[in-house]
Amino acid sequence: MPKTTYLIIFIILSLLIYLSIKLIIFKPSSPKSTTQKIGSEIFNLQIADTPYLLAKGLSGRTELCPSCGMLFIFKSESIQTFWMKDTLIPLDIIFIKESGEITDIYTASPEIGKSDFQLTLYKSSEPTKYVIELSADTASKLNLKIRDYIKLSI
Repeated sequence: MPKTTYLIIFIILSLLIYLSIKLIIFKPSSPKSTTQKIGSEIFNLQIADTPYLLAKGLSGRTELCPSCGMLFIFKSESIQTFWMKDTLIPLDIIFIKESGEITDIYTASPEIGKSDFQLTLYKSSEPTKYVIELSADTASKLNLKIRDYIKLSI
């Protein structure tokens, strides 16, 4: 066989191996969910605890029910940074320490049309292990404040 045939076979096999590895490592999965009391209300939170779900978050959603949100669970406490890449709905971003103490609360709006380098970064002021995203202004309606505690039921 000519060398070009071997090259084509090699490229196809390499591509198949690459795609197989990518699907195994970054396999999209459906998020689990939990009910969580925040303030005086009960919320249904989808859990983001895999690399894929932590990166995707609530991006691409066109709506979020008033009692719904997402709980991001990181492996350990560290400074967390969020952005609104491909996020179409305004959100509250609540950073929470492992102890349940709220360190930061941001209300973030979609930034459609901005490049990745222009997006606002929402960063925790202290190391946190959890982040909860809820519909915008929910934290204010619940009267949540920095240094309040949320007892996570996970």
